[in-house]
Amino acid sequence: MTLPSTFFRRLALLGALAIALPGLALELFRANTEEAEKYVFDDTNAFRGEHGQRELAVDKTLAATAQRFADYMARTGKYAHDADGRTPGQRLRAAGYDYCMVAENIAFAFDSRGFRTQHLSDKFVDGWKASPGHRKNMLDAEATVTGVAIAQSPLNGYYYAVQMFARPTRYNRCPPAKK
Repeated sequence: MTLPSTFFRRLALLGALAIALPGLALELFRANTEEAEKYVFDDTNAFRGEHGQRELAVDKTLAATAQRFADYMARTGKYAHDADGRTPGQRLRAAGYDYCMVAENIAFAFDSRGFRTQHLSDKFVDGWKASPGHRKNMLDAEATVTGVAIAQSPLNGYYYAVQMFARPTRYNRCPPAKK
Protein backbone atom coordinates (compact mmCIF):
# COMPACT_ATOMS: atom_id res chain seq x y z
CA MET A 1 0.00 0.00 0.00
CA THR A 2 1.33 3.41 -0.93
CA LEU A 3 0.47 6.55 0.93
CA PRO A 4 -0.95 9.51 -1.02
CA SER A 5 1.40 12.43 -1.65
CA THR A 6 -0.84 14.73 0.41
CA PHE A 7 0.13 12.68 3.46
CA PHE A 8 3.80 13.45 2.87
CA ARG A 9 3.09 17.14 2.25
CA ARG A 10 1.19 17.35 5.53
CA LEU A 11 3.94 15.47 7.34
CA ALA A 12 6.54 17.89 5.92
CA LEU A 13 4.39 20.86 6.97
CA LEU A 14 4.07 19.49 10.52
CA GLY A 15 7.84 18.96 10.69
CA ALA A 16 8.47 22.51 9.51
CA LEU A 17 6.05 23.87 12.12
CA ALA A 18 7.71 21.86 14.89
CA ILE A 19 11.06 23.36 13.96
CA ALA A 20 9.68 26.90 13.61
CA LEU A 21 7.48 27.01 16.72
CA PRO A 22 10.18 27.55 19.38
CA GLY A 23 11.44 30.63 17.51
CA LEU A 24 7.89 31.72 16.81
CA ALA A 25 7.05 31.55 20.51
CA LEU A 26 9.91 33.94 21.26
CA GLU A 27 8.55 36.33 18.63
CA LEU A 28 4.99 36.09 19.91
CA PHE A 29 6.05 37.00 23.45
CA ARG A 30 8.82 39.53 22.87
CA ALA A 31 8.59 42.15 25.61
CA ASN A 32 8.67 45.83 24.77
CA THR A 33 11.77 46.83 26.74
CA GLU A 34 10.98 50.56 26.82
CA GLU A 35 7.56 49.84 28.31
CA ALA A 36 9.07 47.35 30.75
CA GLU A 37 11.53 50.04 31.91
CA LYS A 38 8.60 52.37 32.68
CA TYR A 39 6.89 49.60 34.64
CA VAL A 40 10.07 49.02 36.66
CA PHE A 41 10.27 52.74 37.42
CA ASP A 42 6.59 52.95 38.43
CA ASP A 43 6.73 49.76 40.50
CA THR A 44 9.89 50.93 42.27
CA ASN A 45 8.21 54.20 43.25
CA ALA A 46 5.07 52.38 44.40
CA PHE A 47 7.26 50.07 46.53
CA ARG A 48 9.09 53.06 48.00
CA GLY A 49 5.76 54.72 48.79
CA GLU A 50 4.55 51.60 50.61
CA HIS A 51 7.63 51.92 52.83
CA GLY A 52 7.43 55.66 53.51
CA GLN A 53 10.15 56.71 51.06
CA ARG A 54 9.82 59.59 48.61
CA GLU A 55 9.44 58.94 44.90
CA LEU A 56 12.50 58.94 42.70
CA ALA A 57 12.78 61.09 39.58
CA VAL A 58 14.13 59.77 36.28
CA ASP A 59 17.65 60.96 35.55
CA LYS A 60 18.62 60.86 31.87
CA THR A 61 22.33 60.38 32.58
CA LEU A 62 21.61 57.45 34.90
CA ALA A 63 19.25 55.95 32.30
CA ALA A 64 21.82 56.33 29.51
CA THR A 65 24.58 54.84 31.69
CA ALA A 66 22.31 51.95 32.68
CA GLN A 67 21.41 51.40 29.00
CA ARG A 68 25.05 51.22 27.92
CA PHE A 69 25.76 48.66 30.65
CA ALA A 70 22.63 46.57 29.90
CA ASP A 71 23.58 46.63 26.20
CA TYR A 72 27.13 45.55 27.09
CA MET A 73 25.93 42.57 29.14
CA ALA A 74 23.42 41.61 26.43
CA ARG A 75 26.07 41.86 23.71
CA THR A 76 28.81 39.96 25.59
CA GLY A 77 26.84 37.62 27.87
CA LYS A 78 28.98 38.82 30.79
CA TYR A 79 27.00 39.38 33.98
CA ALA A 80 28.30 41.15 37.09
CA HIS A 81 28.29 44.65 38.55
CA ASP A 82 31.81 45.00 37.14
CA ALA A 83 31.32 42.96 33.96
CA ASP A 84 32.88 45.75 31.88
CA GLY A 85 35.81 46.16 34.30
CA ARG A 86 34.29 49.19 36.02
CA THR A 87 32.11 49.81 39.06
CA PRO A 88 28.75 51.60 38.78
CA GLY A 89 30.39 54.72 40.21
CA GLN A 90 33.19 54.59 37.66
CA ARG A 91 30.67 54.30 34.82
CA LEU A 92 28.79 57.36 36.14
CA ARG A 93 31.96 59.42 36.60
CA ALA A 94 32.98 58.53 33.02
CA ALA A 95 29.62 59.99 31.93
CA GLY A 96 30.53 63.24 33.75
CA TYR A 97 28.09 62.65 36.60
CA ASP A 98 28.93 63.81 40.13
CA TYR A 99 27.10 62.08 42.92
CA CYS A 100 26.90 61.76 46.69
CA MET A 101 25.75 58.15 46.53
CA VAL A 102 25.22 55.53 43.87
CA ALA A 103 23.77 52.01 43.94
CA GLU A 104 22.91 49.52 41.23
CA ASN A 105 20.61 46.57 40.77
CA ILE A 106 21.16 44.14 37.92
CA ALA A 107 19.27 41.04 36.87
CA PHE A 108 18.74 38.76 33.91
CA ALA A 109 15.76 36.72 32.83
CA PHE A 110 15.09 34.06 30.25
CA ASP A 111 12.08 32.00 29.29
CA SER A 112 12.06 29.96 26.08
CA ARG A 113 8.45 31.06 25.56
CA GLY A 114 9.42 34.71 25.80
CA PHE A 115 7.89 37.34 28.07
CA ARG A 116 4.94 39.64 27.98
CA THR A 117 6.09 43.15 28.90
CA GLN A 118 4.46 43.41 32.34
CA HIS A 119 5.58 39.89 33.28
CA LEU A 120 9.19 40.74 32.44
CA SER A 121 9.21 43.90 34.55
CA ASP A 122 7.47 42.07 37.42
CA LYS A 123 10.15 39.36 37.30
CA PHE A 124 12.90 41.94 37.77
CA VAL A 125 11.16 44.03 40.44
CA ASP A 126 9.90 41.04 42.44
CA GLY A 127 13.36 39.47 42.36
CA TRP A 128 14.96 42.67 43.63
CA LYS A 129 12.35 43.05 46.39
CA ALA A 130 13.11 39.50 47.57
CA SER A 131 16.88 40.08 47.67
CA PRO A 132 18.05 41.96 50.81
CA GLY A 133 20.81 43.92 49.04
CA HIS A 134 18.68 44.89 46.07
CA ARG A 135 15.73 45.72 48.31
CA LYS A 136 18.00 48.03 50.34
CA ASN A 137 18.96 49.86 47.13
CA MET A 138 15.31 50.26 46.14
CA LEU A 139 14.42 51.73 49.53
CA ASP A 140 17.57 53.82 50.11
CA ALA A 141 16.43 57.13 51.62
CA GLU A 142 19.51 58.92 50.25
CA ALA A 143 18.59 58.15 46.62
CA THR A 144 16.69 60.88 44.78
CA VAL A 145 16.97 59.73 41.15
CA THR A 146 17.02 56.53 39.16
CA GLY A 147 17.66 55.26 35.66
CA VAL A 148 16.37 51.95 34.29
CA ALA A 149 17.44 50.01 31.21
CA ILE A 150 16.61 46.60 29.76
CA ALA A 151 18.34 44.99 26.79
CA GLN A 152 17.79 41.65 25.09
CA SER A 153 20.76 39.58 24.00
CA PRO A 154 20.92 38.69 20.32
CA LEU A 155 23.14 35.76 21.35
CA ASN A 156 20.81 33.85 23.66
CA GLY A 157 17.54 35.81 24.06
CA TYR A 158 18.25 36.70 27.69
CA TYR A 159 16.99 40.04 28.98
CA TYR A 160 19.44 42.06 31.09
CA ALA A 161 18.14 44.79 33.42
CA VAL A 162 20.06 47.57 35.13
CA GLN A 163 18.56 50.02 37.62
CA MET A 164 20.84 52.73 38.97
CA PHE A 165 20.04 54.86 42.02
CA ALA A 166 21.85 58.07 42.90
CA ARG A 167 21.86 61.36 44.69
CA PRO A 168 23.53 63.95 42.45
CA THR A 169 25.78 66.64 43.92
CA ARG A 170 24.35 69.36 41.65
CA TYR A 171 22.20 70.71 44.48
CA ASN A 172 24.98 70.59 47.09
CA ARG A 173 22.69 68.58 49.32
CA CYS A 174 24.95 65.70 50.11
CA PRO A 175 24.43 64.45 53.63
CA PRO A 176 27.48 64.41 55.88
CA ALA A 177 29.56 61.26 55.55
CA LYS A 178 28.46 58.51 57.92
CA LYS A 179 31.05 57.52 60.51
